[in-house]
Amino acid sequence: PMSGVYQEIVPPERLVYTECFNGDAGSEAIVTLTLKERDGRTTLAITAIYPTRRSRDAILKLGVERGTIETLDRLAEHLEALV
Repeated sequence: PMSGVYQEIVPPERLVYTECFNGDAGSEAIVTLTLKERDGRTTLAITAIYPTRRSRDAILKLGVERGTIETLDRLAEHLEALV
């Protein structure tokens, strides 16, 4: 399971939220997602700050990076289909 709480919402440019995997509050990350438009293109940046290197490494072992890339690739495909 995964949980989190939105801490800041600035439409349409920024989200800040907590992210906790498997109910382990000790591994809770602060995630910042920013969207920037330039010359008709939008760039997405996601930064996750973990409380310790150990908790970050544990999350990476779960395959979160690969899963995020797959999700963003599917989003890009969906958005291309809308154009």
